Amino acid sequence: MPTQLLDRLAPDVLYAPEQDMWVRFEPDGTAKIGATHLVASHGQFMLFTPRPVGTEVLLDRSLGVMETAKTAVAVHAPLSCRIIEINTSVVDNIHFVITDPYGAGWLLRVQPTAVEGERDALMDCVAYRAWVEPRLGEKLKAPIDDFGEDDLKVDPHQGY
Repeated sequence: MPTQLLDRLAPDVLYAPEQDMWVRFEPDGTAKIGATHLVASHGQFMLFTPRPVGTEVLLDRSLGVMETAKTAVAVHAPLSCRIIEINTSVVDNIHFVITDPYGAGWLLRVQPTAVEGERDALMDCVAYRAWVEPRLGEKLKAPIDDFGEDDLKVDPHQGY
């Protein structure tokens, strides 16, 4: 099954491995950002709440939150950027993130602000697949949705 899961990776985007996000650079210098299909394995998402248009976000800072019935997962920026468009179709129907994560399920269109220094950290499909394959078990774990006394050492801001 892991191989079949990885066969769904899109070949025409770049991947931010630590964030499980993808970036598609557009000819006009903007970029679309979305969550990989691996993120959808964390539960049935019910809501995407993005930060507002015009917000400047640094690499690995929050672009917004996707929520399931039990938890919220921070959407981390795969590159520093200014948000210029929110995919209102996804805000209205989060199901697009699950059914078409690399197409209609894109989350935001952004203007990159530090692409020269950050683009090299993004991976093409082949490199991302090689990077994520040995980590797949960890990536597919459900997010932390409640904390007991034994969980105090876990960083709740890590997301998943």
